[in-house]
Amino acid sequence: MRPVKTILVFLATSAAFAQMQSVGLNETFSFAKLSAKEVQEIIAGVEKSAFDTPDSWEKELRVRRVDLGNAPGVVVRGTALLCGGTGNCQIWVFRSVSGKWVSLFGDAGAPVAEGFQLGPTATQGIKDLTISANVSAEGAKRTTYKFEGKVYRAK
Repeated sequence: MRPVKTILVFLATSAAFAQMQSVGLNETFSFAKLSAKEVQEIIAGVEKSAFDTPDSWEKELRVRRVDLGNAPGVVVRGTALLCGGTGNCQIWVFRSVSGKWVSLFGDAGAPVAEGFQLGPTATQGIKDLTISANVSAEGAKRTTYKFEGKVYRAK
């Protein structure tokens, strides 16, 4: 019975690794159909924790609408200036709270990642976020964030 359990754990883990996503270069603010007010709210949230300031936020950032569970959300990713040499870029997750976009990382620095996955588990109704960050040419580090009422915290 033990070998079957091991195989099932391996398959479940492999499926989770295969589901990492990235926000594509064509996923702009207009592609996400965000209003000017929404774009302004998201950029204001990004500015609070970005590690650099591009000439144009709209050219630097890519955005994807996502389902966070109990709330609609967007994943925002840097493309050039907010990226490092290993392919990791700063990434934010915003959720809609009373008609405003709020960063799930608060004003703290947003993590850098190559890929992300939302779910399959959720904490307090908001899907858990797992990111994968390249640490070398041959390795990556995974970190899972869980919602703690207002923000994500690394677990």
